[in-house]
Amino acid sequence: MNVTFRLFGGLWAVSAVLFLAQCGAPAEAESPAESSSEAPTRSLTRVGVRTVTPRAFSHEFTVQGNVETDRVANLLAEFPGVVQDVLAAEGDRVTRGQALVRINTDVLAKQRAELVTQQALAQTLFERQERLWEKGIGSEVDFLQAQTGLEALTRSLATLDEQLDMAVIRAPFDGVLDRVFVNVGEMASPPMPVARIVDLRDMYIRASVSDHYVSVVKKGQPVRVEARGFEPVESQIRRVGQYIEAANRTIDLTVDIPDGTRMLPNMVATVYITDLALDSALALPAAMVQQDATGQEFVYVLRGKTAQKQVVQTGLVSEGMMLIEKGLEPGDRVIERGATRVIDGEEVVLIES
Repeated sequence: MNVTFRLFGGLWAVSAVLFLAQCGAPAEAESPAESSSEAPTRSLTRVGVRTVTPRAFSHEFTVQGNVETDRVANLLAEFPGVVQDVLAAEGDRVTRGQALVRINTDVLAKQRAELVTQQALAQTLFERQERLWEKGIGSEVDFLQAQTGLEALTRSLATLDEQLDMAVIRAPFDGVLDRVFVNVGEMASPPMPVARIVDLRDMYIRASVSDHYVSVVKKGQPVRVEARGFEPVESQIRRVGQYIEAANRTIDLTVDIPDGTRMLPNMVATVYITDLALDSALALPAAMVQQDATGQEFVYVLRGKTAQKQVVQTGLVSEGMMLIEKGLEPGDRVIERGATRVIDGEEVVLIES
């Protein structure tokens, strides 16, 4: 029992000495490296700027239309019959009044010969009756009948001559015989076209323009015309319609095609119409203009070393450039590169070009 007490008493004494030593020991000094560590520095956003300078600005809109001409004619046979002769070949230049197709008129020719014979007899009878009437012989009725018979035959002969003339189909104006639809021996009748004449010297483009541009388009206004396979040509508006189509809210527009342009009827052409032209304006690439949560458009302008949000009022966009109507002045430096990474009032660093 004494041994055990003596063992536990010694262990208790050693523990007490260790506890007092730990409590009275001074705290370990901090490492010089830990006490002298510096706080990390914040890196500034690097940006590139574009200086706003006045420049010419223009905007144009496009409409599509068809190439047309009033000098194209599908010729019909006024007199039905069998085609006897085709007097011109496709592609030939023809003049007004030139005979193109002749329809067989043998039956009419025989009728005319009979009328000529009857007219000769009526002429002879009238002359004799006239001489008798002048001498007071015969009745007035006989004289009037002979006169009327001669006049009727003369009119019938003139009508038959007109029918014979209608059997010859002629060119209504100078142009090109573009197509012949009948061959010799075929039947030609009024509903069927016989030939087509085209004159390419007076062509135009007919297009429909939204009524939104009623106050913009004017007669004589310069335009640019483009068609596939042709170089762009400068032209002008010939006519502006005076009526708005209720179905699609458009007005009719006619644009001249200069002589010598080898466009063909029914081609599709694009007309470029300038609705705004400014000699001096402020414009920025459309991608530089941002929009905030309220719908306001803005850009960041570099003021000294600070990026400042600047609300702008924009206009039309032309060839990727957006017209700035309000909010910027010439010489302002607008942040172009890095604009999406900055916030209002943030200090930035300029990228040296």
